[in-house]
Amino acid sequence: MKKLLVLLCSAFLVLSAPAGCSSKPAETKNQPSEITLDMSTLFIVPSLEATKTVEDAINDYLKNELHEEGYVIRLKITAIGDYFQKIPMELASGGDEAPDLVQVFSMADWVNQGYIIPLDDYLDNELKPTVDLIGNIIGSGKMAGHTYMMPRYFGTVLDWKFIYNKALVEDAGVDVTKATDLDSLEGVLAELKEAYPNEHFLVYCDQFNRLYNLKTHTSQVGTYAATVGTDTKLYNYYETDAYKNAIEKAYEFRQKGYCDPEGSANTLSHDAVVMGGSSKGVIMGHSAGPDTIASMFTKTNTYGAEFGAVTIGIDDLATDTLGIGISHSCKDPAAAARFINLLYTDEYVWDTLIYGAEGQDYVWNEDHTKVRYPEGLDFNSVPYNCIYSCGMIGNGFQGLEYETDDESGSDRVYGKELMEKAWCPPLYGFTPTTINVMNEITAVSNVVEQYNDVLSYGDVDPATEYPKFIQALKDAGIDKIIEDFQAQADEWVKENS
Repeated sequence: MKKLLVLLCSAFLVLSAPAGCSSKPAETKNQPSEITLDMSTLFIVPSLEATKTVEDAINDYLKNELHEEGYVIRLKITAIGDYFQKIPMELASGGDEAPDLVQVFSMADWVNQGYIIPLDDYLDNELKPTVDLIGNIIGSGKMAGHTYMMPRYFGTVLDWKFIYNKALVEDAGVDVTKATDLDSLEGVLAELKEAYPNEHFLVYCDQFNRLYNLKTHTSQVGTYAATVGTDTKLYNYYETDAYKNAIEKAYEFRQKGYCDPEGSANTLSHDAVVMGGSSKGVIMGHSAGPDTIASMFTKTNTYGAEFGAVTIGIDDLATDTLGIGISHSCKDPAAAARFINLLYTDEYVWDTLIYGAEGQDYVWNEDHTKVRYPEGLDFNSVPYNCIYSCGMIGNGFQGLEYETDDESGSDRVYGKELMEKAWCPPLYGFTPTTINVMNEITAVSNVVEQYNDVLSYGDVDPATEYPKFIQALKDAGIDKIIEDFQAQADEWVKENS
């Protein structure tokens, strides 16, 4: 009787429940999926209110212009410094906070951790227009025979420049055109040091390896390995001449007072140090020429300086490590793939994500050909601004044109020219999997974390610390990593000859 009573009560509760409760599955069945994109920014993180305005603008366009009923976008913006810790933690937890779409900075690691899924099923359908657009660049998103990310379509070949306070250089009578590479820049810095003993004209030295890489055609493969010249033989990158020259020059420049005295202890970005005037010069790479960058730095610095710039090196092509992928926790990967495709093929979606919402962050001129900041606002004060992030996601060869000079640090035409003319390394497009050497990778990464920054920033004397670094790498198993990567590279060369 007790069992019967329970059954009767249960039946009564079901029959008397509100219609809305019993029909909930039917109501949610056709609801659009929510696809969360968490994007990093190199600038100030916009407020939640400003980000919501941009999110609403994109969703309105999806629904009313593209007639996309299958999903809506939820947009998150995270500071670049926090992104590298926050996103892997969320992906590892697999909880509701994990985004569906993520910027990929370390494809091999994220693939091996299971954080992102293969995109193979979507290449001939949802992603077909993007695949056709980027061509062989898709090779940077492949690993172990599968495609895991859509590499950014952007001027990844950079024009490296010495950017300097123009008035100080001219007042000192220093001819900066003598600087054509890092070695010849030394003479310019020596003259400036003599003229201004209490100033420094470089920020950090950690980019010197890029300049020596291009000088010797040293191309990094999977971080720890590298080819040199046209040979497909892999070397321990940290034993190459490019790396050794870079750390020796970094220490030399630090000792001579050419660079920021804090070195790796300074937590500010290159931009922040030079824009604020703590350093009167900087080395940086952009997909734009010297005149464009000099204008950008002149407009956006905070102490009223005029800048000049000279090129001291042009990158080689390199297998790109930046792209966008779909997380393992995404419940509607086909919808996520459709949105990825828009980042490459739909200029409105990309422009809104990067430049913000019309009215809030920019307004059109009368003939709708160029934009300007709304009245009373500028680059630094608009509510939403991810312009500095334009080279990190989607198709960076599209974008809005401002009535004022470009402020993004990129020139789409120049960027394409750089890529077309760049020297191509023999393993371009090859990304090794680390699955066979996971223990060694962990051990080596710990060693690199201990030694690389202090050497690259010139904090310590390489004469004493570099031999310790190399021995620690060998003890951690870097030779086994190189051997494993070489076997993969040999197979890749056979398949892609």
